[in-house]
Amino acid sequence: MAVEGLYFYFLSWVGWIIVTFFFSKSKQRFFVSVLLLLIIIGSNTFIPIMEFQVSFSFIVLALTAIILLVIVLKKHLLLHYFSICTVALAYVCFKLFEIYDPVWIIFDRTWMLSIILLYLGLMLFKTKNERFVFLLTGLLMGELLSSFVLHSVFRYSIVGSFEFLDVYALTLSGLSVWVFFETVTVYLDGFIQKRVKEKQG
Repeated sequence: MAVEGLYFYFLSWVGWIIVTFFFSKSKQRFFVSVLLLLIIIGSNTFIPIMEFQVSFSFIVLALTAIILLVIVLKKHLLLHYFSICTVALAYVCFKLFEIYDPVWIIFDRTWMLSIILLYLGLMLFKTKNERFVFLLTGLLMGELLSSFVLHSVFRYSIVGSFEFLDVYALTLSGLSVWVFFETVTVYLDGFIQKRVKEKQG
């Protein structure tokens, strides 16, 4: 059984190394590298808010999601709202089914949940920016909703635990790999078409 936080730490450090050493210098690179460091540093720090213990990483991700939503969310507000809620509800339903009927968890629950959320993100959202921002927002909403439900039933009061961070890291890493392959495919397609036209000309 995987240790909680293992996926999160491994993928976060790999992501930070890639962003810091392989991306060209830009404000976006600086923002992402600082964000990843803050998330890593704050993963084991919890802040009491009302009856909950909220991880600092969760707060950083929530603030980031709000800022990115303001930038990205410009039209089709209702459609995007329902799509984000779909991701959040999928997260909540998975956690509840896992508690009440764990038999159907046929392999690692972190991988299962991440694959489901990634599939939903690819189906519901069209552009690269939408997928990253709205999928992150849906994950955060799902964690909040599931925390409220679990707190009311089991008095569970942790928001943004390592279980959540593992799912977050795997899901967004999977999305990053998908976007990378999409970019490579488009580049290769354009390159092949260019060579064909040169031969025909």
